[in-house]
Amino acid sequence: MKKFYKIIVMLLFGATILYAGDGLSQPHLVSTIPSLNDDNVPPNTTLSFTFDSTIVENSIKPHTITLKQKEPSKHKIKGNISVVNKNTLVFSPQQQLEKGVYDIKIKSLKLKDPDTNEIKPKTKWQKFIAWLCGLVYDDINDCPLCQYVCDLQKHTKTKAIKYMFEVKDDAPKVTSIIASQTLIELSEHNSTQLSITATYDNNNSEDITQKATYTSSDSSVADVDKGLVSTFKEGSTTLEVSYGGKNITITVEVYEMIEGHLLPHKPQDPDATLLGVDKNNNGVRDEVERWIYKDMPTYHHPEIERVIAMQQAKAYQLNLSDVNNTNDIPIDAVNRGIDCWAYYIRSKQIPFNESYISMDKYLAKLQDKVFNTKERLKTYFQFNKNLGIRVFTDTQETVNNCDTDIDLLP
Repeated sequence: MKKFYKIIVMLLFGATILYAGDGLSQPHLVSTIPSLNDDNVPPNTTLSFTFDSTIVENSIKPHTITLKQKEPSKHKIKGNISVVNKNTLVFSPQQQLEKGVYDIKIKSLKLKDPDTNEIKPKTKWQKFIAWLCGLVYDDINDCPLCQYVCDLQKHTKTKAIKYMFEVKDDAPKVTSIIASQTLIELSEHNSTQLSITATYDNNNSEDITQKATYTSSDSSVADVDKGLVSTFKEGSTTLEVSYGGKNITITVEVYEMIEGHLLPHKPQDPDATLLGVDKNNNGVRDEVERWIYKDMPTYHHPEIERVIAMQQAKAYQLNLSDVNNTNDIPIDAVNRGIDCWAYYIRSKQIPFNESYISMDKYLAKLQDKVFNTKERLKTYFQFNKNLGIRVFTDTQETVNNCDTDIDLLP
């Protein structure tokens, strides 16, 4: 009979352990997914734990969250830990959870508590000072000496969390997830909406934009919330999207915009090769393009002058890439740029004594920027030498010589 009662007690104890949780009723913990009362957790669950204060991210370690399957087999579940919206700790399993019982453990975390000014003496010396202040002050927090010597508690520590949950159904498994965009290029302080679709092993598809988990490698450049990507400053970052054990990455390039023009990023080594770096493939080296829009002196109509400078810089770059002047394409491009500037002077009725002085300065500064190394300068001289004695016919100074219709610009 005793053996029978012992079995009953053990069964009740096991049931209690299975669904009882430690640390789930603590202060600051707002919600958990899955919750303790979930009677059927889906296999594609992403675990999340939301607090009412900001999580101190350096308190998160690789083993802060541990997920293990207890039944039918015992093994650890691998996954990615991240913080979403500053106050939610997320664990994304690398594969869907199989049918069985799982044990989840979350170690103690630090939460930011900027409004807390409570003095917490720790060392013997601090405790002595606190005792001394207590003889004079009703509240040791008012004691200047203790404020100076004792520690000021700026963080709140959570209690460890431990509970178990069960996955009962073998739901369709996610075979892949895809994003509507894999490369996002935006200006600063802009936004765009992503769409994420999951495909299951039963060939059904689902829009999981609102369900997926998102993390940004550099949230100061761009961040994402439920698929909405928001940009903040120039730079590059990657977004990781996780759902049902599947992960994809999305590249986000954020550019500075001037006069509607997206500037390429500053190149790391712009003078390593003759032709340099042209990431946006517009024919102008990136550092030259940045100089034109950020630092180039302008004289009368800045937007027009920058547009013409881009055309001329592209022509000069052809002098470097085609030193033999194949089919006169490079020299024709140079002459068209000069003729475009001449048309600009005439069409805007810029006084003669100002126009050609500014033109000479403009060309000289642009050439200095484009042909800025010995190798580039030597190549440019070779290009001019290869022209030999040539006779070039005058071209008409019309807007047709401009790659952009400057008559439409202010």
